[in-house]
Amino acid sequence: MARVSIKDIARVASVSYSTVSRALNNSPLISQEVRTRIQTLAHSMGYSPNALAQGLLSRRTHSIGVIITTVSDRFFVDVLKGVEEVAKAADIGVFLAVSNNDPDQEIKIIENFNRRRVDGVIVAASRLDSDNANRLEQIQIPIVVVNNQAEGDYQNLNSICVDDYAGGRLAMRHLLELGHQRIGYLGMSNRPDSNHHRLKAYLDSLKEKNIIPQASWIYIDQTMTAGDLEGDIKAGQSLAPPLVKAGVTAIFCYCDTVAIGAIMACRRMGIDIPGEISVVGFDDNDLCEIVYPPLTTIRQPKYEMGQTAMHMLLECMTKEGVEDHIVQPTLVIRESTAGLRSDSQSLQSPV
Repeated sequence: MARVSIKDIARVASVSYSTVSRALNNSPLISQEVRTRIQTLAHSMGYSPNALAQGLLSRRTHSIGVIITTVSDRFFVDVLKGVEEVAKAADIGVFLAVSNNDPDQEIKIIENFNRRRVDGVIVAASRLDSDNANRLEQIQIPIVVVNNQAEGDYQNLNSICVDDYAGGRLAMRHLLELGHQRIGYLGMSNRPDSNHHRLKAYLDSLKEKNIIPQASWIYIDQTMTAGDLEGDIKAGQSLAPPLVKAGVTAIFCYCDTVAIGAIMACRRMGIDIPGEISVVGFDDNDLCEIVYPPLTTIRQPKYEMGQTAMHMLLECMTKEGVEDHIVQPTLVIRESTAGLRSDSQSLQSPV
């Protein structure tokens, strides 16, 4: 069925196009009686205003774009829920797009949203590289990034992120307090910014205890194919066995899905979790309580971050100089970590 237009209403009401337009916009230039009659007629005919046309007049379309890297990661689903709640309260529509961890696809989506005249864009989490800098500078609408992984410093990106370094410190303090010293780290090269801070927290924590990590304790996935549920789990499965062979008694993993892959690999090798090896993740997604044993992890307030990102975007629409936000993570202790077994003490002298 064709969309009912203002011209259709004018023809049925036997009035001019401009009269219908004024009536639908509650213009005082026509009587209340005529306004009511035309508005009632428009409703009965199923008329709905063209949001884009209204936006051209008001310079606002009351819509935003949201870009996520994958639909299989619960992190992005929870962030999106937070965004949508605040957007709904502000009577703003949300368009969703998926970049599949591709920076070229991400910038194309941003440009497309810009052409559609959305009022702003939220990206969780940006993968833009230096090749996209010039194209991004041409975008005039505000952009808020959740947990930014973009290469370089972009002046027109506003940011909300978790304190990755603080989260890494929480994970390492927990393992060290349990008596572990031979602690491994499994990281991801395709999330360079957050991986850098989490790895630094790992190294600094060991240094404070006068523990020199061996090269065989640290593995960073270099395939660049991970980034979704299946890819991250496979990365954990492939990287955990070398750590086991290196004699670690605990593993700090970049994220929960990598940790789940590591647990699966250990179980196939006959390694008891946490009896022989403790495992800590990062994110606190829904799988943490489903996997066996339930995963100790660092919780990101994902839903709240989505809410804050939307509030920031609304603020960016009305003023410049919006402050970036850094949120603090928390440690969630479950059953994948335990104190160092007494028969492992001989392995624990600092290297």
